[in-house]
Amino acid sequence: MSRTTIIPLIPGEIDIVTSKGEYNFQEVLDDFPNAGSIFVTTYNISAHRNKLIRALEEATEHADVRIITNIPTRHDQYFGNAPRERASQSIERYTQRLDPSKIENLATSFNFSNHSKVIMTENIAYIGSANFSDESDQSRETGFLVRSQDLVKVISENLLPILINEGIPYFGSMLDDKKILLSFLLSKLEGVASSIRDGLFTFVGHPLEDQEVYNIHDPYLRKSDLEGLLEVLDEIEGELDNEFREVAGLEHVVDLIDIDSINAISALCDYDTPIHELAEFDSVEYASDLLSEQMVHNEDMNDASQDAVDSAAEKHYDLAVAAEGPVKELYEYLEQVKNSFQVAVNEIMRLEVQQATIDNT
Repeated sequence: MSRTTIIPLIPGEIDIVTSKGEYNFQEVLDDFPNAGSIFVTTYNISAHRNKLIRALEEATEHADVRIITNIPTRHDQYFGNAPRERASQSIERYTQRLDPSKIENLATSFNFSNHSKVIMTENIAYIGSANFSDESDQSRETGFLVRSQDLVKVISENLLPILINEGIPYFGSMLDDKKILLSFLLSKLEGVASSIRDGLFTFVGHPLEDQEVYNIHDPYLRKSDLEGLLEVLDEIEGELDNEFREVAGLEHVVDLIDIDSINAISALCDYDTPIHELAEFDSVEYASDLLSEQMVHNEDMNDASQDAVDSAAEKHYDLAVAAEGPVKELYEYLEQVKNSFQVAVNEIMRLEVQQATIDNT
């Protein structure tokens, strides 16, 4: 016979709940459809039964869900092939069932010293003896139901960070995908930056032309290349927000990317800046406009054409001089952005190494 007894401790705020034959945390489960965030830490989950895992999966359609669990059959050492094989199968079963690369809005961590049981939404919290496992309804379990949202917030802000920080984040195959994405974005940035650099810099020196300098006398910058650079920067910011900020456990990777330098590059290339004016300048169009304004006669055309060409070259030189400092700044910022990408890739690689320790068989 199922029986749940609720003993008011602080009426309306905290109750003691004890039960056998049904989930001790049923009221929290009932709140899952209304929740915007769900947190579960448990010693174990069910190996084969799916009712509670399915409840979490369904909740990810509208809530951010985080689960932290131990793996009971995982040990620091294995004495024999049979225990090692059992542990390997259990670890694989756990990671497959809780793989966030297959379930959107799910964040998974493993803590191999965890014996805590906390099941909560932003509205109600359970802290007690019951694991988040389908079998827990068969045992006598006792705990506290915290109904006061102010107290739930205290738990969320003070207890959850301790539990989260002790866990090993698990991302499944997601880390490799994110590393490839970072490398792809960096490659696009380097490609457009290199294309622009080819037109703005030249090599000098004797006997070997091995010193790169800004080509102040004849810099070439296409407007389309500049627009391409800005498009890549916009793409980077969008992808970082969508692919990292929205993934629990990877938010900090975005902070490793030098967004300030990205914004500085955008500002240097903005409308009416020296770099933008250099890209906009068309010598032939400028000279043609001068000739049209002068309305010269045919017999004066040669001299007028030469004057227009000379004026266009002088204007181009003036723009090149004005853009020299900003161009050098731009490439300094680009170098900082590229270095920060490498730092982010290194962090992904660190997380991969850390994740690999979950399966120690």
